[in-house]
Formats: sequence, structure tokens, C-alpha cells
Amino acid sequence: MNLLCLGAFVLIASANAGAWDAGLERAIQAELGRAKKELKADGYPGIYFAALNVWDIDEWDQTSAMGAVRSEAHIDQRLVLIDMRVGAPALDNHSRAPRAEYQGASLTLANDEFALRHALWRLFDGAYKSATADFLRKQERLVSEGRAEYDTDDLSFEPTHVSSTSRPASVWDRERLRRIDEVLAEPFRHAPALLSAESHANLRRVWTRRRDTNGDIVDKADDTAKIEIEASTLSPDGLRQTVGRDWSARTPQALPSEAEMRLAGRELLADLMDLRVAATTSPFSAPALIDPTVSAALIFALGQRLSGEELRNPMGAQTFRGRIGQRVLSPELNLVDDPSQTHFRGRPLYGHYDFDDQGVPARRVTLVERGELKGFLLSRYPVKEFPHSNGHGRAAIGVTPMGAPGVLFLTTSDPLPREKLFARLRDECRKAGKPFGLWIRNLRTVAQQQSSSAQGSIRFAARVDLVPVDGSKTVRVRDLDLVGTPLVMAASAIAAGDDNVDSDINVAAGAPATVISPSLLLAEAELQRSDSKPEKPPILSPPAAYVPETEKRLRIPPPFLAKGAYIQINRYLLTGREEILPEFEATAVAAWRQTRTPDGLVLDIKIIASNLKTTGEGVRRTDAAVARVAQGGVRRTVLSTMRSLASYRARFSDDWPDGGPR
Repeated sequence: MNLLCLGAFVLIASANAGAWDAGLERAIQAELGRAKKELKADGYPGIYFAALNVWDIDEWDQTSAMGAVRSEAHIDQRLVLIDMRVGAPALDNHSRAPRAEYQGASLTLANDEFALRHALWRLFDGAYKSATADFLRKQERLVSEGRAEYDTDDLSFEPTHVSSTSRPASVWDRERLRRIDEVLAEPFRHAPALLSAESHANLRRVWTRRRDTNGDIVDKADDTAKIEIEASTLSPDGLRQTVGRDWSARTPQALPSEAEMRLAGRELLADLMDLRVAATTSPFSAPALIDPTVSAALIFALGQRLSGEELRNPMGAQTFRGRIGQRVLSPELNLVDDPSQTHFRGRPLYGHYDFDDQGVPARRVTLVERGELKGFLLSRYPVKEFPHSNGHGRAAIGVTPMGAPGVLFLTTSDPLPREKLFARLRDECRKAGKPFGLWIRNLRTVAQQQSSSAQGSIRFAARVDLVPVDGSKTVRVRDLDLVGTPLVMAASAIAAGDDNVDSDINVAAGAPATVISPSLLLAEAELQRSDSKPEKPPILSPPAAYVPETEKRLRIPPPFLAKGAYIQINRYLLTGREEILPEFEATAVAAWRQTRTPDGLVLDIKIIASNLKTTGEGVRRTDAAVARVAQGGVRRTVLSTMRSLASYRARFSDDWPDGGPR
């Protein structure tokens, strides 16, 4: 069946969702009941509990390169994961170490009860045989090694929950996602010297059914749209420089507007051009201020270590085992996970859910209170002194659930404004005898080394600025990453800001999560060189920059500009303004761009007019227009003094003097 026919079939089936689901429901109940009552081999233990999750997934995905679509796919599939338990709750076949590998299986999409029952019959049979073998191996290990002092039961029994509903109709507009992706990438089409600029739009609609032999019936919908972009270029020394950003939304209303995405694309491109020529320095350690995007990734890594499964993993680090009541963070800090929260400052929370992947309602849990460890993220795999789940059994589709974060809130009893954080940063540098502190922000990627017996180090790729102790201007540096272990880094936090921001976390082997965290001041942080290696630049020059036909017509100079036109390019630092300008107009302004910096908003403006006199008048009018929107002081720098347009184009074409985009 081709994709077009498959799409038509899915639309017809969705229109009659009740009938489409009936065959699946009957098949599940029939085979689940048969497995519990009858599935047992002579001489081997029987099933005392069985559960299954079934996911109907409707996914659309589009990938673009330099603003042009490279691939598009629409996939509908149905997957199932069976949790089969033999033995007894005190000792069953549950793995002692968390299982992160995919274990799901595919089911037919059709409302065909026979085909569905046949598939489930085979899957239950295989699950029982595997479970029995695992249980016997576990018994053998218990005889030879004994029971660890931290071990307890293997399954907690929870109250039965019934939350049954029909699958909601889609409210998403794929065309809007396409337009958002297009306008985000459009600015990069004007910078042909880039090595790459790839964007990605994805819409995933998931309908989950949870059924078990205790009578749990939990249905839930989870729709997520995601837009992301990454672009790279080479610095003068041949090292690849990359910027990227992503946006996630649970509802269409939470998606950014096209205007916001166009502006975001321009800002990312300007940031990449700035990064390309940033300074370099050797790795070193110093006190550091990390912004909410970086602190969120750090706190999420810490939250993963607070999983109940981690505490009982004999091959793991067991970082927090036996530390209840001990200080693990600064006394001013509190850490709570509350996936029942739906919004933060009006924005839907990406990590929110009503029931976890084991059918347990989401619950608020205090993890750290005034710096002291108070609790853990628990699935139905109990921990000593914590015999029940707190609704945090979660995983990616087709993976066994384990205790995992949902919506983490890091709060402080002493929030500091940004100015005081920077003052404190400089004070800490003086105490440590460091000439510079670090300002680390705008996280791009994070990677954690996996270790079975110790804390894995974590590497943050983000923007790094040096903050001089003497209060002079910050200096951007490149090719350096922040590194360390989550526990040590989090424990070194000595102050927090008042700028709580929600950051969405996507991990390949886990469920979506959100971390709401402020900026953090770390007493010490270590930088290491990035993994980038020198590359030889392309041999040929890039093709000409993309110019839409409408812009091509607009860029043809009028006759009176053909010979006598003049150009001047000014840079304005608006020290009292941080907000991006939605637009800027003034007589003789031919092009402009803007960039946020620690010192304020920077405007670069091209002024072009027919002769020296009118160009000078255009400069004066531009100065006045900038002053009107400055909201504070203005410092002007001339990037290119007044010269003929012909000589400027002979040197720079239509680019900026620093080689940036038009």
C-alpha cells in the first residue's frame, strides 16, 4: 500500500474511532485474561501480574536544508510493550539494573480482532518464557550472592484506577508548522558561506492505553510539536562553529508566531557570525554563572540520579543511597517534582502528565528541602522506606518505565537579581585569585558519559563569556565546553537568581520533561576544549546568496544611484535596552540587523543615499531614530566610513564589513 492510500485509510479509521478501538479492546481483554489464568508451563512459576501499554502513534516529520525541504514523512503505527511478572511481589523477574533498550513490538492498525489476538497470543507466550528464565537466573544469583541490604520487594501494589475516554480529534495545522519552519530558516539562505543550516519540524500524536490484570484502565493523549534548527560555519582557524535552538509545544497555541521565528532565525545567524570570530583561550577553571538553560540541564541530570531504580542498581553509582536527611545542595535551594502542574507563567508545561506509564496518578514529591535530601522519584519498583510509587514511572515508547523526572522546580529562598549575581561572581573570582569569571548561557547540547560504577561526567556545549574582575566588558570565547559531574557541580552552587525559566528536556531514552530553574552561581567550574577538529574549507567559493524575485526587483538601484550613491555603516550600542526591536525605519536606511549582548542591544545599520550631502543627512536622521528607541544611552561606532557605493560593493558585495549576512 502506498503512502497516499495509507493516509486515506487512517483518515477513514479516525473518523470512526470508537469502532476502530473496539476490536483492540476485546483482543487485549481476552488475551490478558487468558495469560493470567492459563499461561503456565509445568514445573515453572505462574504469572501473578501482567500489564501492557499500547501506543497509537501518528507522526509527521519534515527536514529542511538551507530553507528547502529535504525529506517529509507521515507514519502511523501501533506499538505494544508487555510487563510480565512471575514469582511473587517479594521476588520476581524484574531486572536488577534499569533496562533502557527498546523492547516494544508492532501491532496491526486494523480493527481486526483475530489478527490482534493472534499477535498478542504470540507476544504473551514469548514474554512468559523470557520472564520465567529471568526469574530462575535471579533465584540462582540470590543463592550465590545473597540479598543486598538495600533490596526490598520487586513490585508495589497500587490502588486500581480507571480513566477511560475516547481519542480526541486533531487540532493541529501542519501547514502552519511548515510555514514556521520556513521562516525560521529563511535568514540562513542569505548566508551561502555557511557549511550547513538544517531545520526540522515534527508533530507527534500519541494515544496510550494501559491495561493490567488488577483492573487498571488508563487512556491518555499526548500531542507534541517540535521545531529545531542547527547551523554551522568555519572559524578562521578551521574549527567548526555551531549554533542551534529548539521549541516544543503541547498545544497549537503554545507555538511561536511566524514573526517570532523569523526574528529568532536572524538572531541565531548573527550569533553564529559573532561566534565565528570570537576569541580563543586555553581551558581553565573559575567561578561561573550559568543561565537557566544550562542550570536546567544540570538539575535534570541530578534528577535522573534520584531515580528509585538507580538506588537499587548493583552496577550503578547509587549516588544518593543512604543520604536521606543529608545536605546535597546549598541550604537556600529546594527541589520539587510536580508533574500535575499544567502551566508555568501561562505556558503549557512539556513534562506535565496525569498518569505515569504504569497507570499511577502523577504526584508532587519533595526531593530536596533547604538543601537536604528528602525523597526520590519512584516507579512501582520500591525502595527501602519508600514502599509505594509516587507516580514517576516513565519511559520512552517501548521502554520499561523507571523513576524519572516530570516537571522539576528548583527554587531558592534568597533570589538575587542579575546585577548582584555578577557582583558576587566577581567577588568569588577575587577570593580565588582568578582574573576572569565565566558566564555560560544559551545551552545548545548536553552529553553525559555513561558509567556503570561512578557518576558520569557531563559536558555542556553553550556560549561562554569571560567576565573580567575589574568590571570591564565581557569577552566571548569559543571552542570551550563546561564539564563536571552533576552532583559536584550542583553542590558547588552558592547563589541563585530571580530569573526562573522553564526549559524543555528531550532525552532519547526517556520521557519528555521540563525543568524550571533560575541562573546559578557555581563556586568553581571547569572548561575543556570542545571535540571540534580543524577542517579544510571548501575549495570553491559558495554559490550566490538567495534573493527572492521581489527583493531582486527592489535591490535594482534607481538611475540617480547608479553612479553617485554613497554608503555609511554605523553600529549603535543601546546600553539601556535589552528587548529586540520589532522593526526599524528611517530615511536612507537600506538594511539593518540587531543583536542582544550583555551590554545592551546592538544595531548595525546601512545608510545609502544619492550623494554625500543626502547621505550625511540620512546618518543624522538615523541617529535621531535610534535615540528615540534607545531607552537609555547610545554609543555609535562607524563600521564603514562614507564612501561610494561602487567601491563598497567592489570590496564587500552586499555583505556587512565583518562578513555577516545581508
